[in-house]
Amino acid sequence: MVATEEKELDALRRTQRYISRRVILEDPPDQIASIGAVAQSSAGDYIFSSAVVVDSQIRVIDESSSVAEACVPYVPGYLFFREGPALMAAVEKLHIQPDALIIHGCGINHPRFAGLASHVGVILQLPTVGVSKRPLCGEYAEPRLPGSFTGLTFEGKLLGFVVKTSINTKPIFVSPGNRMSLFGALQLVRHCTKQHRLPEPLRLAHAKVRHLRSTTLA
Repeated sequence: MVATEEKELDALRRTQRYISRRVILEDPPDQIASIGAVAQSSAGDYIFSSAVVVDSQIRVIDESSSVAEACVPYVPGYLFFREGPALMAAVEKLHIQPDALIIHGCGINHPRFAGLASHVGVILQLPTVGVSKRPLCGEYAEPRLPGSFTGLTFEGKLLGFVVKTSINTKPIFVSPGNRMSLFGALQLVRHCTKQHRLPEPLRLAHAKVRHLRSTTLA
């Protein structure tokens, strides 16, 4: 599949608009006791994905991984179609389904309000939050002090938050994917962010996917 062809991109955009109409921006009714996170890394045409689940004390209670061949090249704004299959395979291999899932990617802070975390949340029917290191769209004022945050807006809508998590690091961009409210997503990320830039479950998932990639390619 050559996703850079306009007719193919138009089909992907229709899928994104379909997903965006099915996003629910409400917090889950039950308390979140376990938090999952999933991170990806690529090498050539292969996508590596690692998932972890932690308990309320941020202790790892489950983990999994997957490797899949990408059938779509990287195009900004269409990350799900490249990384989604590997990501969902890793999540589906977990023995413990998390109460909420943090995904390295965008949620509704997306030009068509359907980033990677929204796709995964709608398809798997899980509460999801997108956390990215840079914005795909939107306007914001950068927060200055650790622990502070500002709003991320796009087309006059509040789509997420820009969060300064630690000293001497750039902020992260937090947005609900599905079955999470704007402030519920922010609260979840701040709850499990300790001494590092990324929330701890996602930091652990990144470490595991880097190890997976290096051992697989060795």
